[in-house]
Amino acid sequence: MDARLREGIGLFNDRRFFESHEVLEGFYLETDDANKPFLEGLIQLAAALRIFADFGEVKGPVRMVRQALIRFENYQPAFMQVRVAELSAALEAWAKATEAASAPAPSIPKIPLQAVGLFS
Repeated sequence: MDARLREGIGLFNDRRFFESHEVLEGFYLETDDANKPFLEGLIQLAAALRIFADFGEVKGPVRMVRQALIRFENYQPAFMQVRVAELSAALEAWAKATEAASAPAPSIPKIPLQAVGLFS
């Protein structure tokens, strides 16, 4: 896995969405075209969840998350060591619960990675 992708995902999982967006965007600008729709989805997630976490907006972030899910459809079940099917299911559940919740908001999912090693 590219170090910038790992860093961007680490920042995302630490709820540092703005920084994650910046790192992922830098990687996006230098990556192969085949990877771009997937990375656009991750960047969109970081932006959406920053708006949700930092500004308390719901409608826009939920819509952006659903748009990212559309981008992920062609990358199931996993891509670039991200467990995309698992991430998509968690994000869909988050979007539904967030729309329905008055308070407190559901926990923001983390981006799950595949185990990498001799036997994975």
